[in-house]
Amino acid sequence: MRYINNGRVIAAQFTTPTENPLLTEENILIDIWFEGPVVRKQLFKNVTKAEQETLRTEILKRGFIHSGNLFLDPRAVLFAEMESHILGGIITIGWHENGNPVELKVSGDAFDEICSLLNC
Repeated sequence: MRYINNGRVIAAQFTTPTENPLLTEENILIDIWFEGPVVRKQLFKNVTKAEQETLRTEILKRGFIHSGNLFLDPRAVLFAEMESHILGGIITIGWHENGNPVELKVSGDAFDEICSLLNC
């Protein structure tokens, strides 16, 4: 049994069998970034299909944006910079304990969606 506080999740990235052939649809890896005074990232292994779908459904209900296998809360974005529409952009969602920014790469379409929601 595993409990993940979906209310504290600000980003999640699913590693699927497409990216890692050692995985199956029933055994996915998920990196999750949690909000707080510092942004913390946690890797969850052996996530079942039911857990995947529950997490995906809950965060999409909260208004997360989808970019490939990355799901992101647009309200967590502190600032964003577009490289190009083809390459996408970089968004910052907080800082690590060491003071380095937590940056995630998103597609050009996801970047446009974030900007439209945030009135960039």
